[in-house]
Amino acid sequence: MKRTQLFFVNAMIMTATSMTANGAGVWFNLYVSERLGAESMGIYQLILSVYTFTVTLASAGIHLAATRIVAEEIAVTDGKTVRPSMVICLLYSLAFGIGAGLLLYFAAPFIGTRWLAHKETILPLQVMALSMPLLSVSTALGGYFTAVRRIIKPAAAQILEQILRILFTVIAFSFLFPVNDLQTGCLLLAAAGLVSEIISFLFAWILYIHDLRRYPAKGTGNGIVKRLLRISLPVAVSSYLRSGLTTAKNLMVPMRLQAGGIGAAASLSMFGAVHGVALPVILFPAALLNSFSGLIVPEMAENSAKKLDVNRMVQKMTALNLMVSLCVCGILFSFSEELAQAVSGNPDVEIYIRLLAPVAPIMYLDTAVDCMLKGLDEQVAVMRYNVYDALVSLAMVWVLLPLIGIKGYILMVCFSELFNFALSFWRLLTVTGFQPDLIELAARPLLCAAIASICVHTAYMNRWLPGGGAIWNAVITAGSTIALYIFLLWLTGSFSSRNNFSHSPSA
Repeated sequence: MKRTQLFFVNAMIMTATSMTANGAGVWFNLYVSERLGAESMGIYQLILSVYTFTVTLASAGIHLAATRIVAEEIAVTDGKTVRPSMVICLLYSLAFGIGAGLLLYFAAPFIGTRWLAHKETILPLQVMALSMPLLSVSTALGGYFTAVRRIIKPAAAQILEQILRILFTVIAFSFLFPVNDLQTGCLLLAAAGLVSEIISFLFAWILYIHDLRRYPAKGTGNGIVKRLLRISLPVAVSSYLRSGLTTAKNLMVPMRLQAGGIGAAASLSMFGAVHGVALPVILFPAALLNSFSGLIVPEMAENSAKKLDVNRMVQKMTALNLMVSLCVCGILFSFSEELAQAVSGNPDVEIYIRLLAPVAPIMYLDTAVDCMLKGLDEQVAVMRYNVYDALVSLAMVWVLLPLIGIKGYILMVCFSELFNFALSFWRLLTVTGFQPDLIELAARPLLCAAIASICVHTAYMNRWLPGGGAIWNAVITAGSTIALYIFLLWLTGSFSSRNNFSHSPSA
């Protein structure tokens, strides 16, 4: 299979996997929210914030390091040093995974009583700690599969893990979970996650051992440790700082809302609605783009190692992200009511989705820019910008939430995303010398998205589209907008070879 074809096949596999996983994740959050209740869902989101931070400690930049090192070794030594390189990566990931797991396990009593202010969260946190070594090693395996372009294998493991997590949770909630018992509910969620992670890891490990047979059993990994630390440690430090600040920010949100006069139950409900429902809806379509963003890392790394020009890839990735994200923005803004009704009975979710919609293109493009920078060995710059962003976000939460309530949190999300993107994109332009054509990249897709959204919204309001239930209304409006948008892009020549991926991503 040609390289371009392989890139697109892998991208489609990752897209299908991400869409499936994200769609299941949105449904899963709604299911859990319905079973736990709004206040308990807010507490569970706080538990997940601590869990996410610990996962960051466990992963320690190993995915990027494994991807970069394996991709570069294949390019330079034709794969002769892949095995020793991966041994070092796996040992590194295991050490960090065990360390992070022990830290969470023994710190759980303090976190549960002092930070979360609910002792019922202690045992669920300790169960989650047991999965850290598996998650860390799985991250290294994912980096390997990304580098060797065998995306279907980690995708299968990810889908298996998601299916099992949902299946075990539904079974547990159906037969074991008493109503209004926070500790039992969170414990069952943690246990379902642990069991599904164990099975998924074993499956991924078998696939890895089988795939590794393609590379020579003998070889020396001279200099691998030094390169591993040079790539992973800046990413790890950045991730630790940003994730720690983000966790502190999330834990602070209910407290700062209460400082403004909002009750404890209401503040947790608001946080759960934004963080557990609205933001997943905003980020769900990003699965269409994240696959390309992840795969561009080894492509950029190989081209950079060979001293080849990367501006064509930057052009195409920017064009692709803007084409998709501007349409998503139009749908989210124009049909926030229909989307909110389809996913939640909380009327505030509609407001949150509409307020966050304009920043969706920035969110999506920022992810792609960060991946391109990491492929160009600019992870230290990404580290700085992420830390700056987290500090600004923390300060805004502290100041704004007591003054303007949950809208201050929305404003913080919008400003921090714009701030981070501006720094990252400027760095990308500086490093590559890329000069974006704003008319080609943004103006035409923006105009097409606006026309499509307005036309479909007018047709929907005048009942020219077939109506139905909440889910059907969301599907028909979004689907009609996408279809009209694609037609307008074709009509305006936006699918020309200058903007699409018709050439090899390595060109």
